[in-house]
Amino acid sequence: MMSMRHIPLLLLSLFALPVLAEAQCATPVQCNQAGTSAYQAGRFDEAIEAFERQLRRVERDDAAGLELALNNLILANLRAGEAGMARAWLELALDSNLSGSATRHNLTKVAQALDYPALSASPAGRYLRYSGQAVWSELQISEDGRGGYLASFAPLRAGGRVEDYGPAAVGELDGQLVGDGVQMRLEDAGLGSACAVQLLREGIAVQVLEVFAEGCQDYGGMGISVGGRYIKVRP
Repeated sequence: MMSMRHIPLLLLSLFALPVLAEAQCATPVQCNQAGTSAYQAGRFDEAIEAFERQLRRVERDDAAGLELALNNLILANLRAGEAGMARAWLELALDSNLSGSATRHNLTKVAQALDYPALSASPAGRYLRYSGQAVWSELQISEDGRGGYLASFAPLRAGGRVEDYGPAAVGELDGQLVGDGVQMRLEDAGLGSACAVQLLREGIAVQVLEVFAEGCQDYGGMGISVGGRYIKVRP
């Protein structure tokens, strides 16, 4: 466990309550202070919101600030009992080629906290794919009661004004999964015969492949897609 005097160096981000966000979280430093204060007081949900807000302010052009923000989110989610979400933020740090001492330290903490066997035992669960601006697209896989699985996608495109207007585009795609639980395809989703959506599950990750063609992405707004890599955060 890190000493409290080290926490401010690791804890940056954004979004507390709406009034608090505007008053105390306009800059990365302010978000760090607001999030750190909430973290130290045990208000982890508030801290996570502040750290997400900070991430939005550094994501595009500040690699050092991004690494700090992501490690803030990893720590705060671990303390909130959300080891799967901490793993998702860690995945983003690793995908961003961040490998500072805090990231390496928290990689070990996440590995110790996460129940990998429970998460990987079944396809069923909640999966997330990062969409930018501290928001996530979601895939929910559930049992259908007949020995198979259903998939419900909720993809989104963040855009640049998430805090002001919400996501720039959203989508919804539901269907039956057919396959062996490792390689699966989406059926009965209202897509055309040429609009294949396939899933490959490996451990706690699912890779989704889809055909991009006219009419195949009509399940959402402009720029919406269900394709990409998803990380399982809850059974």
